[in-house]
Amino acid sequence: MIYTLPLADVLLKETILENHFHSNFEGWEIIDNEAEKSFVKDSYYWMENKTENRWMFYHKKMPVKMGENFIINAEIELINDQGYGQFGLVWGFDKIHEVVSRFTVSVDSNRFSICKFQKDHYKMFHRFTSGFSKDINSKNKQFFSIMLLDDYYYFFVNQNERPIYICHKSQMPMEGNRFGFYIEPGIIMRCDKISVKRIITNRNFDGKVWMPVDENLMPLGCELLHGN
Repeated sequence: MIYTLPLADVLLKETILENHFHSNFEGWEIIDNEAEKSFVKDSYYWMENKTENRWMFYHKKMPVKMGENFIINAEIELINDQGYGQFGLVWGFDKIHEVVSRFTVSVDSNRFSICKFQKDHYKMFHRFTSGFSKDINSKNKQFFSIMLLDDYYYFFVNQNERPIYICHKSQMPMEGNRFGFYIEPGIIMRCDKISVKRIITNRNFDGKVWMPVDENLMPLGCELLHGN
C-alpha cells in the first residue's frame, strides 16, 4: 500500500525559545507543597507529582501566534515512578485550560498516547495510542517532538526518527498557545532542554515536486521529515 502525505516548501526554521535551565529566566512555575514540587537546579527543570490521582502540568505561553507552524522539542528524563503512569508534553490550551492536548509515554512500557481531553478527563475529543521502539542508548531519557506543519501534526519520539503519528489539525484544534510538561501521580522527572521553533513555509507552493524514478516508475529516493 502507498500512502501519500502532504508536502510543504519550508523556507525557514527560526528558533524562538531555547531553554537550558541554567536559570529560570523563562519563568517556569516554581512550587513546593503537599501535592507537587517543581524547581530549577543543576541546569534541569525538576517536576514531582506527589498526589495519588491527579495529573499535574507546568506551562507557559508559547512564543508563536495562533495558527503559525511550529516545532516543540524536549528531552525529559524519568527519575522515579510507582510503576505506572504517563509523562510528556502538553500544548494548545489557554490559562483556563478546559481542554488540553497531550503527547505522553508510559513509564512501564514502550507505548505513547496522543489525545485531546477535558481537564477532568470526563471526555476525550481525540485519542490515539500505540507502541514505539525505544532508543537503546536513551536509558531513562525520552525525546519528544511535536510539529505543526501547515495542516498536519507530526509526532516524534527518539530524535531524528520518522513520525510515529500524523493527524490533521482539525482533529486537535488549538484552544490557546500555551505549552509545557505533563506528569501523572508518583512520577519525578526533569528536563535539561526545551525549545520552540517557528516554521515559515511558501504559501504559493502547489505541492507538485519532481522526483527521479527507476524503470519501474518507483522513486529513487526521498528526504525524510525529521522532528527537530
